[in-house]
Amino acid sequence: MIVECHAPTSEIQSWIQKFHTEAIVVSRDDRDVSLNTDDVLFFETEAESVFAHTSKDSYRTRYRLYELEDKLPNSFVRISKSAIVNINHVAAIERNITSARSIQFFDSHKVVYVSRMYFPNVKKHLDERSL
Repeated sequence: MIVECHAPTSEIQSWIQKFHTEAIVVSRDDRDVSLNTDDVLFFETEAESVFAHTSKDSYRTRYRLYELEDKLPNSFVRISKSAIVNINHVAAIERNITSARSIQFFDSHKVVYVSRMYFPNVKKHLDERSL
């Protein structure tokens, strides 16, 4: 995307920040590391902490989910009260007998569940990705 303007407004700066690849500081085994957000499959709340899940590992973050929603690129979508998923890593969404939907990821055994309330927005983002 190319945007031409005389001077970048706060709205344009916000768009640039959203589309720019970012890193997030996370911790694991008493070490702080920088994790590229493109490598994150999803963020999930567990026992009052938020974890960033990659295909192989999970890392504790210092952020709350609502803070991450504001900071992360547009490829991240809220899927429940306790999770945000990177839509670029979604391989499939399956519905089970109870109509619960689970997300499977490329190159990972990890699974996360989509709540009914958030499913229409997730589907919209997946449809946009497939164009």
